[in-house]
Amino acid sequence: MKKMQIAQSMTWIAVTMMGSLVVGTASANDEMQDFASGITPLSCLLEPSSDVELSSEVQGVIKDLKVNRGDRIKKGQLVMTLNSTLEVAAINTVKARLEFATRKVERNADLYRKNLISENEQDEMITEQRLASYQLKEAKVRLSQRQTRSPISGVVIERIKDPGEFVDEQPFLRVATLNPMHADVVLPAELYGQVQKGESVTLYKLGTDTPYQGRVKIIDPIIDAASNTFAVTVTLNNDAGDLSAGLRCRAEFEDKS
Repeated sequence: MKKMQIAQSMTWIAVTMMGSLVVGTASANDEMQDFASGITPLSCLLEPSSDVELSSEVQGVIKDLKVNRGDRIKKGQLVMTLNSTLEVAAINTVKARLEFATRKVERNADLYRKNLISENEQDEMITEQRLASYQLKEAKVRLSQRQTRSPISGVVIERIKDPGEFVDEQPFLRVATLNPMHADVVLPAELYGQVQKGESVTLYKLGTDTPYQGRVKIIDPIIDAASNTFAVTVTLNNDAGDLSAGLRCRAEFEDKS
């Protein structure tokens, strides 16, 4: 009698486990079908398309920091200058040397044509002029290194240093590009290969129904083994400035049916 009861119990457990497996498989298949038909929204996070920390080419003391947090800047805009008294003095010195060497060559040109000075003397004067010219170019480069320009257009999101502070290789300013924006979407590994670069994606800010159109820009080539997922980066226009970095969103991919 006990053996029959045990056998019945084991049979019931096996049936229950099989039923759970079937239900779980059906649920997973339903989710795959929902994604394929563009129904299931996926959570995402809005981020700047570029986030750059600016540092100076050379060490020095900040003379002028021309921007503050929240300011919009353009690519190539001057944002910081270092004290450059020595560099300016060096340029003035080399300019005077070049002007003297040029006058010397001009004064002795007629003497050289009349063979009153040797070819070696003429060559020395011309060489001095050329060296002064190269030194002036070098001095100007050193002065330009005392200035930092933004490599991107964007918004200042952090001002790390202030005028009067010393800077080296450490950053003094942080700039982010908010147009276009990027949205990172994490997808299950089973969907790898179904999403293509350039594919259209509709995004919504969390809690709103206003659609924003974007396109897949980057698909991670490696699947994360720990989470069995991969990431996709969507780029979207933000000319109106409605989107802010750090906002959570939901993404809906185009109908794949």
